[in-house]
Amino acid sequence: MKRSILAAALSIALLPLSAQAAPIFVDNFNTENGGVGALNYGSFANFSISSGTVDLIGNGLFDFLPGNGLYVDLDGSTGNAGLTTANPIALGPGSYILSFALAGNQRGGSESVDVNIFGGLNASYAFVNLVRAASDPFSTVSVAFSVLASDSVQFNFANTGGDNVGALLDNIELTGDVAPVPEPGTLLLLGGGLALAARTIRRRQTARS
Repeated sequence: MKRSILAAALSIALLPLSAQAAPIFVDNFNTENGGVGALNYGSFANFSISSGTVDLIGNGLFDFLPGNGLYVDLDGSTGNAGLTTANPIALGPGSYILSFALAGNQRGGSESVDVNIFGGLNASYAFVNLVRAASDPFSTVSVAFSVLASDSVQFNFANTGGDNVGALLDNIELTGDVAPVPEPGTLLLLGGGLALAARTIRRRQTARS
């Protein structure tokens, strides 16, 4: 009896916890510049301009796709443009997904965008080239990558063309697979099982004395 109770309690404790995607980095640009668009904008909270210039548009300023708040025109007024995370993101070993919304420029011609995920230990964890026709609406792109050893990771969006008309970027999110905290019900069940096992052991010890 004692062994069966202990086995049941321990089996609860050892139940595998399924991994779930946890947000690590999220940015939709809506709070930039007090919610007001600006051309050749360079004061992003989470990004730096790695080359050229980009425009913060929407909310009435060149709002080509209304209803999406603020978003970024990846090709401002100066040559090819690049947007890179301002600070490296510390990641442990695991599987990750970088997702973002990308649309055509809504003005004419196609756009080519290079997306590079890189770190200090690995020159590039993932690299993709995406092409968007001018009239393409926002669609979500997901790029999966793995980190084998703890590293500081950044990602870059680079628009080629240098013609003051770029692809539109929004809703960037980095997620990773992590083990969730046990639910309260599971913890209560485990606690109850262990308490019952302890009480049974005490009774048996008392009966023998």
